[in-house]
Amino acid sequence: MTENEYQLRIEQLECEVADLKTKLTAKQKTTRYGLVWEDVPEAFEKEAENKIPILEEVKDKAIKNDDGKPTHILIEGDNYHALQCLNYTHRGKVDVIYIDPPYNTGSDGFTYKDKRFLDQFPNGTTIPKEHPLRHSTWLSFMEKRLKLAKNLLKDDGVIFISINEDELANLKLLCEDNSIFSAENYVTLFTIKVRHEDRILKGDKPIHETTEFLLMYQKSDAFKIQKRIKDTSSPKEYKYQIKEINCNPEVEEIGGKMVQIFNPGEYEILEKEESFDNLKKINIRGSIKTGNSSGRFHMNYLEERNNKFNVLYKVPDIGDDGLGYRYFLSRKNEKQANGSYFQGAPLGREDTSEIPYPNFFDFELEFNNVGTEGGVPFDGGKKPISFIKHILKIAKDTKSKNRDYVILDFFAGSGSTMHAIADMSNFQCISIQSPELTYEIKDGKKIPRAKNVFAAGFERIVDVTYQRHKNVISGYTNAKGEQVAGLGNSLKYYRTAFVGNHDAATATDEDKVVLAHKAGTLIAIAENTLEEIETTDTYQIFNDGNRYTAIYFTGDLSGMSDFVEKVESIRNNSRLINISVYIYCLGNVHVFDNEFGSLKRIKLKGIPQPIIEIYKQLNA
Repeated sequence: MTENEYQLRIEQLECEVADLKTKLTAKQKTTRYGLVWEDVPEAFEKEAENKIPILEEVKDKAIKNDDGKPTHILIEGDNYHALQCLNYTHRGKVDVIYIDPPYNTGSDGFTYKDKRFLDQFPNGTTIPKEHPLRHSTWLSFMEKRLKLAKNLLKDDGVIFISINEDELANLKLLCEDNSIFSAENYVTLFTIKVRHEDRILKGDKPIHETTEFLLMYQKSDAFKIQKRIKDTSSPKEYKYQIKEINCNPEVEEIGGKMVQIFNPGEYEILEKEESFDNLKKINIRGSIKTGNSSGRFHMNYLEERNNKFNVLYKVPDIGDDGLGYRYFLSRKNEKQANGSYFQGAPLGREDTSEIPYPNFFDFELEFNNVGTEGGVPFDGGKKPISFIKHILKIAKDTKSKNRDYVILDFFAGSGSTMHAIADMSNFQCISIQSPELTYEIKDGKKIPRAKNVFAAGFERIVDVTYQRHKNVISGYTNAKGEQVAGLGNSLKYYRTAFVGNHDAATATDEDKVVLAHKAGTLIAIAENTLEEIETTDTYQIFNDGNRYTAIYFTGDLSGMSDFVEKVESIRNNSRLINISVYIYCLGNVHVFDNEFGSLKRIKLKGIPQPIIEIYKQLNA
């Protein structure tokens, strides 16, 4: 074959390859595997249309404790707009998202504001089970929010979503869309036992549902799942389990610890097949009385109570078995000399191995007793704190003190997620809950959507969320009239609001001026300097310990010298590593470098354009 013939053949093959590529592309466009649904346009309140979302602090609902524990964040508003705001403040900063969205059962109170029928249903309407767009409505609702949420996760972050069988298949396909988490980031589907097989709620159903589901997706393969530590030595003595019958036991401060006290009949000691998942019973005698922390605690604080027979004490923050508590049992009668305690298998045992968690969990008892947790009523969907703690343990090393964790729940409901992490000193919770009413108006009367919540005097779900946050932090009196001690921490309460007359894509200079003036709270949250300590006509100062954020929010430069002087004062009178300085500027913020040239470790940033750019990306 001549050289010309070779060249001709090469050109012919190149044409054939190009033709195949064209045909393959056309085939991909017409043949697809995935989820298809009709987009149902969502209507928002008029004050939200074509405006820019921000957050405003509701200062009279803040709770401040100088205990060194995290400040949690509660946002009141539609989670769509709140998630947009968090895309500025927390993009790539969230470790774990847990959500318990409406299950769309047709009777769970899921309401939707359909833009096409807003004149007929101004407050939204519950989608009946037989409605032809029932699934499309729910998918449209969830897609918007999951796309926004994905941006918030760190590369090694994960999301857990509770769901039942009504939307399970649709939700899994939605999450595996490449615009959300994609199929390769699917981790697993957990089956959760939530109900006893004989505890039938609705006798008209052909099959009784005893389980729900929990979908888990990672942001990327940077996530490394936690495993269980299994002891490979003999579990011969580990044969006891303790069942707490009284969900609201007496609480008393003993030895500086808030101890739960279970009297006879309020607990059961069960003997099980030998396993390191069980407890070992140890009699407090001889060298044990002073030889370890449990023996010393008993002798110092509980020995004097040994005349109260068969009393069980649950003492927090003691032991090396990873449980976070230890049970102590007083002697059973006058003939018995000593009390005892129950310990789990120590985590420091040499004969251990890592094994995977199963994809089935039995939380039937916890779900059955969840009603009284947190001291607030909630109709359906309330999740036990033990369940949430368990899934967090799978996601992250909850015992590590080497890093801080941010947990997000944007369907906060009764506030279980915040409650679950309130005793973890390096976990911060961001909760979002809409101000959805607990009732609807029919014939001029208030008809409760959530009967228990409405009967307790709560007109909005977010008020339930706030009350539980407050209870957990400050303490409360439970349904039995018993005092439950608070766990400390602090709280900041924010509400979504809107500025300007255009959305981010079409924002005018006038819109940007207003945004800069109102962006202080967003910036403070982004910098995690949540305490506003000074406000003037031209600037704001926020603080958190030795960290400061200073914001000059106006184009009027007449107050700039005072602002620079204020920043210099903060720098000279604090030991902070750096101070973040934001300046209103529609161009390059570094034109102000000379103003702060003499100050070291100053981070100079412009507003409001970075906020505008992020919002524009979200709606592109």
